[in-house]
Amino acid sequence: MALRRRDAGATRERLLSSARAVLNRDGASGLSTRSVATEAGVHLSLIHYYFESREGLLLAVLERMNQELLDRQRAMYGSEDLSLAEKWQQAIDFYRQDLASGYVRSLMELAGQGFANPRLGAAIRELMRGWRELLTEVAAEALPRLGVTDVAPAEVASAIVTYWYGMELQHSLGITEDEGNLWKTVEALGRLIERLETGGRQIRPVKPGQEEI
Repeated sequence: MALRRRDAGATRERLLSSARAVLNRDGASGLSTRSVATEAGVHLSLIHYYFESREGLLLAVLERMNQELLDRQRAMYGSEDLSLAEKWQQAIDFYRQDLASGYVRSLMELAGQGFANPRLGAAIRELMRGWRELLTEVAAEALPRLGVTDVAPAEVASAIVTYWYGMELQHSLGITEDEGNLWKTVEALGRLIERLETGGRQIRPVKPGQEEI
């Protein structure tokens, strides 16, 4: 019985990995239960057994991808070895990795499908709620330490989530740096955080080429 459960778990993981590969390669519109089954080298019926439908598979993939990133960010923000400005820079570096991996494009495509798909839309809203909660926790610790008392942690978290998803959407649409100033803006926010942490003593200059993807 234990072996059967272990095999079932391995099969489900194989299907999720294959679905992510198809999603990153072909986009949400190119992901079908058949394409995932072909990628995984299994019978189509297994996808319906484990996930019931294409929608169920997409929801499972979205949940897995988002949880991995939330865990990554939570570990990073929980580190006592980095300043808040250094954590912000690490978040930017993570974002560059997520752009390169195809995760950001996949997320934006799934979010777009959420307009017409209530279950997927609810999953996207839950995803955003998780990020707001994490960043509210980070802001609640940081704001008093930085001497910022006239902005609520939840308001800071909402501003960051709103900007970040807007940046992801614009990068996914191919907005250039000359047009959007997206990298310059997010780097400037990092320098502002550093200035608050150091009592206004110094703001790091922008490194050459830092604003480029």
